[in-house]
Amino acid sequence: MDDYNLIAKYGRVSSAAQGLELQLSAAKKYLESKGLNGNEDFVIELTDHDVSATKLKMKDRLKLMELLRLIQEEKVKKVIVYKRDRLARNFYEFVDITRIFIKYNVEVIYTASNEPPFRNKLALEAFYGMFGQMEGENIRTRISDTRKQYPSSIFGYKRMKEEKQVYYVVNEEKRDSIVSLFTDFNKVKDEEEFFHFLMKRRKGLNQTDKLLRILTNAFYAAHYESKNGLQPLAHIEPIVSLELYLAVKAQIGEFLAIYKERLIEVSNLFITTPKCGKCGKDMKLRQQNALDEGYFICSTNHKRQMITVEELNTSLKQAVLERLQSIPTQLAHKILTKHISSAKKRLVHEKDIATSEYLDTSLALCTLGNKSTIQKHMDRIQVIKDKANKLGQDLTALQILSNEIKSLNTIFSQEQLSLSEQDVQRLIELLVHEVIVHETYIGIDLFLSTFVKELETS
Repeated sequence: MDDYNLIAKYGRVSSAAQGLELQLSAAKKYLESKGLNGNEDFVIELTDHDVSATKLKMKDRLKLMELLRLIQEEKVKKVIVYKRDRLARNFYEFVDITRIFIKYNVEVIYTASNEPPFRNKLALEAFYGMFGQMEGENIRTRISDTRKQYPSSIFGYKRMKEEKQVYYVVNEEKRDSIVSLFTDFNKVKDEEEFFHFLMKRRKGLNQTDKLLRILTNAFYAAHYESKNGLQPLAHIEPIVSLELYLAVKAQIGEFLAIYKERLIEVSNLFITTPKCGKCGKDMKLRQQNALDEGYFICSTNHKRQMITVEELNTSLKQAVLERLQSIPTQLAHKILTKHISSAKKRLVHEKDIATSEYLDTSLALCTLGNKSTIQKHMDRIQVIKDKANKLGQDLTALQILSNEIKSLNTIFSQEQLSLSEQDVQRLIELLVHEVIVHETYIGIDLFLSTFVKELETS
C-alpha cells in the first residue's frame, strides 16, 4: 500500500437514529465505476456517526479532523463524500476545509446526484458553502418548530398517535394544577407576591424552572410561537384560554428578570466547596428550591458533617480578614514576590532547555539516513512542543498572579481598609485553599499559611 496515495471515503450523520448506508453505497458505486471494489488497501473509510455539524465545531468532529490531518501530511490524493454539507454547515468552516483541498491538490468527488461537482476555485466553492449554512439554519428552525408543535412529552398532556396522526389530550389529573398555576400568576402584582408565588408548594410542580417553562409555553393555550407570532394548533386541546396565556405573557418578562438576578445572588453566596472531615470528599449543596441559600452535607452520608451556606460564608470572611490584619503588608508582599520570581526563573530555565531539545531533535530529523526512525523523532518533537506550551501557560499564570499580588498590596496599603462584598469574595477566591467541615469545628487552610511561617521566623 502506498500511504501517500490514499483514497478516503468520508461520511457523517447527525444523530444515532440515522444511517450511513446511503452515503457509503454512493461511494461504493463511484469506486466500482473506476474498476475498484472499495476493499483495496489504499481505500480508507472515515465516518462521524451521531455528530451534528450545526452543534459541534469542526475540531470536535474527530474523523473529519483525521481526514484533514492525512491530507496535510500529503497522504490522501482523493476524497469521496456524498454532499458538501457532510463536511460542514458553517460557511467559514467549509471555506477552511476547501482551502486545504485546494492547497494540497486533492481531487474531491461529490456522489449525490444533484450535487454540483467540485471546482478548484475557492470563490465558487465558498458560494456553495453559503447554501450549506443556510440549509443548516433551516434545519434548526424546522426542528425547533417541530418540537414546539409535537413535543415527545409535555407535562399535563398525553401524546397519542392514530393512523400516523399525532394529537394531544389533556391529562385530567394535572389539568387543575396547570389552570391554577396560570390563574395564580395572573394575580401577581409585585416582587414580594412573585417570590411568594414561587415558594408555594404544588403537586408535581415544585421545580421553579419547570413552573416557569409552563407559564411561558403557548402550547397550553393550543398555540405555538413562531417568527410571525402565535399560531394555532388544531391537534391540541387547550388547558387555558389564549386570553389568560397572553395576560401572563404580558407581565412575566419583568418577573423573570428579577428571578434571574436572584439566582445570580444565590449562586454567588459560596465561593468554595467544603470537604467532609470524615472522608475528605467534596460535600454536596442541598436546596429546597433554586432560590434557597441551602446547606452542605457529606456526599457519602456522614450525617453529622453539615454546614449552612451562611455559616460557611461567615467563617471564610472572618478567617481571611483576621489573617490579613495580622500580617505586615509590605513584608508579605516581599515574600510573595520573591517566591513568584524564583518560580519564574525556574520555568524560564526549563523552557530554554525544552527549546534547545526541540532544535536538536529537529536537526537530527533533517539529517536522518534511516527513515524507519522518522516517526520516533516526530513523536519526540511533539512531546517537547507540548512541554514547552505547558511551561508557557505556567509563565502566563505566574504573571497574572504577580499582577494580583500588586493589586492586593494596593488595597491593603490604604490607611483605612474598606472592603466591599465583592472585594471580600475576591480575597476568598485568592487566599482560601481548602475548607474541611468536622462535627464540632471548621478547618480553613489559607494559601498564606506558608508565608506566615516565614514571617514568624524572619
